[in-house]
Order: sequence, then structure tokens, then C-alpha cells
Amino acid sequence: MSGIAGILKTPSSAVSEEELIRLADAIAHRGPDGRATFIDANLGLAHCYLRIPSAVSTPHPVYNEDRSLAAVCDGRVYNHAELRRRLEAKGHRFSTASDVEVLLHLYEEKGNRFLDDVNGMYGLALWDGRRRRLLLARDRIGVKPLYYAQAASGLLFGSEIKAILADASVKRRVNFRAMSDFFGLSYIFDGETMFEDIMAVPPGCIYSVEAGRPGRLSRYWEMEFDPDRPWNEPELMERGLAVLEEAVALEIADVDQVGIHLSGGIDSSFITSLAARNDRDRIIALSAGFREKSYDERDYARLAAEQAGVEHREVEVFPEETTFLDTMEKVIWHVDEPTVSPGIHSFYVLNEFTARHVKVVLGGQGSNELLAGYNRYVLAETRDVFARHLKRLNLPGMVGDIRATAGFFGPRPLKGMLLEASRSPGQRALKIASTFAPREKLELFSDAVRAHLNGYTTERRYLSGFESAPASTTMDRMMYLDMKNMMPNMCRILDRTSAAFGVEARTPYLDHNFVEFAASLPDDAVLKGTESKYILKKMGEGILNHGTIYRDKSGFAAPVTPWLQGHLRREARDIIFSRRALGRGYFDEGSMRTLVDRHEKTGRGVWQVWMLLIFELWHRKFIDGD
Repeated sequence: MSGIAGILKTPSSAVSEEELIRLADAIAHRGPDGRATFIDANLGLAHCYLRIPSAVSTPHPVYNEDRSLAAVCDGRVYNHAELRRRLEAKGHRFSTASDVEVLLHLYEEKGNRFLDDVNGMYGLALWDGRRRRLLLARDRIGVKPLYYAQAASGLLFGSEIKAILADASVKRRVNFRAMSDFFGLSYIFDGETMFEDIMAVPPGCIYSVEAGRPGRLSRYWEMEFDPDRPWNEPELMERGLAVLEEAVALEIADVDQVGIHLSGGIDSSFITSLAARNDRDRIIALSAGFREKSYDERDYARLAAEQAGVEHREVEVFPEETTFLDTMEKVIWHVDEPTVSPGIHSFYVLNEFTARHVKVVLGGQGSNELLAGYNRYVLAETRDVFARHLKRLNLPGMVGDIRATAGFFGPRPLKGMLLEASRSPGQRALKIASTFAPREKLELFSDAVRAHLNGYTTERRYLSGFESAPASTTMDRMMYLDMKNMMPNMCRILDRTSAAFGVEARTPYLDHNFVEFAASLPDDAVLKGTESKYILKKMGEGILNHGTIYRDKSGFAAPVTPWLQGHLRREARDIIFSRRALGRGYFDEGSMRTLVDRHEKTGRGVWQVWMLLIFELWHRKFIDGD
């Protein structure tokens, strides 16, 4: 992990060292072990360096043989050794052991297709001095961040939005389309941010700028789902296990000691066991737990660590009333944008703990989105099947669907199943995915916000993406949209809360080879009846114990409801209904009070209340400039 930043001005303007240092200082926490700059007339690059005990971890910029190319990069090229051998066989000469130097020689060989064979996570800025061309590239899944903005000073870019905001010519304004997306779906569509005119390079894309031409965004990779077909279970298990084992091996190959965020569920337990197969003495499992027993999973984590034979350390997360606001202000500052992630506070505490032990940590992110690990996928599938049976007047099939749904979810979803059967699959998926229903969101927003939206609707954008997704089934389309939009937001949380403490987080399930394997799976290899992550669970048999594989588990669920109903209730209310917050005129006060009162009385709508709280804290920090 490291931080990159830079600026590209008009050909007649020169970049100064002071400008670059100002951008780099804003993200110095990402690379506390050193800083370097590169200036070529109107182009400047900056790199904040995190030293990881590894031969490939070197300061940037890196150059090609004649120094006509220069690059700074945040991230890792996992298959650099193999790529280096290929390039050396073609006559390329290397001057460092850096994994990033490989990218420059690949660019010499393949031009715009230089990332096709790269396996890694990266936010990259590459400068072609001969062509006066700048390339900003992001890894396929969006594990690593990269932002850009056109300002009066020039084209600004950086690993975090804070680097761009360090330039005084950048205006701090709310992007109301992103605000609608955030409250509607709990994420922002890829490419946009909560700041007007500050963009994210979308995952799998390159943003290129040449002198005298406007910037151009191009996609070099797309996640595409194969049509369902007959499948052989042992064959798929063998193939999936081989891909995941290779991903884990690559991601721990260059470090002497590796941490793993272990919750005790199948995702992190599987990664722990596979890593331990390589060298258990290098592995430290790190867990967070809660005082609230119904949320605390440390017993499961201890069991998984013991089975894998690895060292295990744990920390308890409990936000004290006196320190909660101070901690959340730090978290919000690091994360750059508001997030509904239930683990945002807990991840911050866990990564502070992680930094005491290791510089590199593996996480289990991605499995739920790739392998239908959330209940919403199960709900969408059962509603799709019921609608097909209703259309054909298949009474036995309808009865079976109702029984299966009631057995898994209880009776509450049955009404929705009947009412929504006439809707399109996309409309049903949207209803399930929405944090605020469209009408509820419009009631929450003020007239001023609705005017800013000027007819834009998050729901129309979601439905358009659903229909155009490179997939043929509802579940695959939902997972595609989640991987394209929600996953980069989740990766941002992981990246920022680890970067805050000088830790590099890696994610084996998001290795693009495993992502492509998951996208190739038939639906019933992913979701068999109501058994989600079916093929992963079969892969785990014989490696993990039965209880770890088949117990109920979904994500890093922090006890936000008891916190907001209990000792943090007054603090949250004071922030949400402060004169400052109400004076912004973004929300209808009556709707806000209805939401907060309902949650305090019933526990329903916790994420809606959390979103109001986080949005206000973000606005204070980044728009007001506190």
C-alpha cells in the first residue's frame, strides 16, 4: 500500500514541487516511510511510500530503460515474477526488483492493452513523456482507489479525494445524484463520488489524457456471466479450489508475516486454512468481537484459528459515549465519503489493532457478492420462481415456493411475493436492493434537493444497469450490479481503514481469476434451493469443520441497533437534529423524526438512521471543512 497523487497542467504551465508536496501531504498516512516526486514540465507525480519487508516493495517513481516512461502506483502486481521472465526473454532490461516496473515494460510491448495479463490490485499513474500522455488505471475489481478532477490548476488525481481537495481551486460541493444513490441503494454508482466534479476511475478502466485532447475513459476488463449449463460438482469444486489456493498463495508470497481478519465464518476461515497450508508460522489471525453476545463471534474465530493451527489475537469493539464522536470523525476523514457499511467503526478499530502485529492483512471480502451470500439474492430468486409458476398457473409449484420462502424467511416476505409477482424481475430486484423505497426517499428529501436532482432518479439508473448487465438471470444481474457498484464502495472502507494505520489489505476472493470463475458458475451451483455459496461450501468440506461451513453468517455485522437504541442514542439524536444539520435544508424534519422514533421504538430502519448520522458527519468534515 502507498499513496499516489499528481497534476497535469496545460503545456504552457509548469508544475512546482510545492504543489506536489501539498497533494502528497494530504495522504501521507498511506505512505509514512518516505515520499518522492517526479516533474516533467507540466506533469508532476508524487508517491508516499509504505515499507513492507519485501524485495518488490520499493519507492516510486519507477522508470523504463531510457526513462521516457515513469509511473507511481498504489498496490501490488501479484504475478510480476512470471511477467518479468516473459519480458526479459524479449530483451527488456530491469533496473529494480519492483513489481511495478513490469507495468512500464508491458506498456512498451502492448500499448493500451498492457494490463491484460496483470493479476493484482492497483491505482496507477503512468506518464509517457514522448507522447506527453498520462494514463490513470485502476484494477479490475476496484480494490485500490483512484480519483481525478479537472480544476483551475489542471487535472488533479490521487489515491484519496483528500489529495484533490488539497488544491484550493477545487470547490467542495455535494453531488446530489450521488446523494440520491447513497440513500436509495446505500452505495454510489461506479465512476461518481459524493463530490460534484470529482470522479473515480471505474474498476477495470483507464483514463487517458494527451496534449490538446479531452480525457478519454476506456474499459479494459468486464465481468461477464456465462449462461447456465449442466455442471459436474467434483469438477467445479476442484477448479474453484485450485483458483482460490493460487490467489491466496500469490497474495502472501512476498511477505514474511501475514495477518488475516478472521470472523469465524466460512469466508475468512477458508482463507486462513489455505494460507496456513503454505506456512502456518507466518500467519496471525486477528479478530474483533463485541460485548453484545448475540453479535460476538470470537468463539467461532478461536475455533477456526485452532483448526488452522495459527496464532490468534483479538480485540473488543465498544464505542464509548465519550469517545464515539471523536472516533467517527477520524473514520469519516479517512473514508472520504459517507458509507452505510455496518463495520466502518469496527474495521477502524480492528485495523488499529492489526497494525500492532503486521503490515499486510488478508480479508474475506467479495465472497457474498460473487456467490449469492446475502439473503436478498435468495429472496430475489424465490420471487422470480414464484412469478414464473404464477404465470403458468402451476399451483403445486406456487405452494412449494410459498413453503420454501416461509421456511427460510418466516411469513413476512409472503405478502411481497404475492404483490410483486406482476412486476418485472428488475423492479423486484430494485425493491429488494433499496435502503429507502423511492417514495420514502422523496418524502425524506426536501424540495431543494429534489430540484437539484432535476429529474434524475437512482431507480431508473439501476433498472437500466440491470437490463444491460452482461448476464441472463436475475441473480447474476444483481450480483453484477453489486460487484460493479457496491463492491468498490466496500473496498474503499477496507482500503481506508487499513491505510489509516499503515496496513496493506489484500482480498483473495477478489482475485480476478476467482471472480471470473464465480461468474462462470450456473445459478444452482451458487444458490442451491436456499443454500447460498453452495460450491464454496462444498470446496470447504474436508478442509473446515462442518459447523464453520454451514452455520448462519453474513458479513461483519456490528451491533449498531443496540448502540443507537442505547448508550449512543442521545449523541446520535443531537447530531441528526442539530440546528446545523436542519439548517442545511436537505431533509424534511418530520420524515427524519419519524425514522428515528421508529428505530428507537422497534429497531426497524437502523441503516436509515445510520445514514442520516454518517451523512451529517461527512458534510461537517468535507463540505463545511471542519
